[in-house]
Amino acid sequence: MQPQVIGQVKNGRPAPRNANKPEERMACDIILVAVGQDIVSGPFAEYGIPVNRGRIVADESGAVKMDGIFAGGECVLGAATVIRAIEGGKVAAANIDEYLGYHHPITCDVNIPEPLLNDKVASGRVNLREAEACSRKQSFEGVELPMSEEEALREGSRCLRCDRHGCGVLRGGRQEIW
Repeated sequence: MQPQVIGQVKNGRPAPRNANKPEERMACDIILVAVGQDIVSGPFAEYGIPVNRGRIVADESGAVKMDGIFAGGECVLGAATVIRAIEGGKVAAANIDEYLGYHHPITCDVNIPEPLLNDKVASGRVNLREAEACSRKQSFEGVELPMSEEEALREGSRCLRCDRHGCGVLRGGRQEIW
């Protein structure tokens, strides 16, 4: 893997560029590639499927204004998160199932633990130290100093399971059926 850094902003988004570091080898079992490509919308438009600015026009159920045609994910939303693309796929799959006259429940084969609201000790964020103003005016170094190893370990141990402890629980949480 070639380490990258944030480059110039293009089309409203920062473009990555290669860092001046050697390639790294990362051991893994599965690789998911998300290349963020645009769809080729011309053939859809020629067929009569509504297209606007390179995206298929569909309502929140994934239905296109043509009988039996559904769309979801980035071809409707444009560039978004994986979670939004998965959501669009699930919604479109459920609506296709209904369109075909079935009513299959969409299930997840993963056991999700029940939320436990009070089982985590509260821990505040690490406050980064700042370089003194008199030394900062002499260089272009960062204002905030890096964390010590102890601070990084403490920050890394903070709970990020928002589905279990965070606003997902307080706002009604997870939906098990779409």
